[in-house]
Amino acid sequence: MSNRKIIALIFEKDEKLMINLKLKPQHGELMRSRNGVYPGYHMNKTHWNTITVNKTDVSKNELINMIRESDKLTQ
Repeated sequence: MSNRKIIALIFEKDEKLMINLKLKPQHGELMRSRNGVYPGYHMNKTHWNTITVNKTDVSKNELINMIRESDKLTQ
């Protein structure tokens, strides 16, 4: 919060809960091979990824780790 940068965008599209997170490019590319993970919706597609929270095979722990990574990358 102290740097006033966005670490995540949470939104609903077509009745699906979505979250945009910033990941290292190689990690983002790896995660995009998973169901429910796409290049960032309306974001820089090299660094940002969109996860369909309720329709993905990304586990809760993986999602939490992705949020932590996004936080570190935006400091």
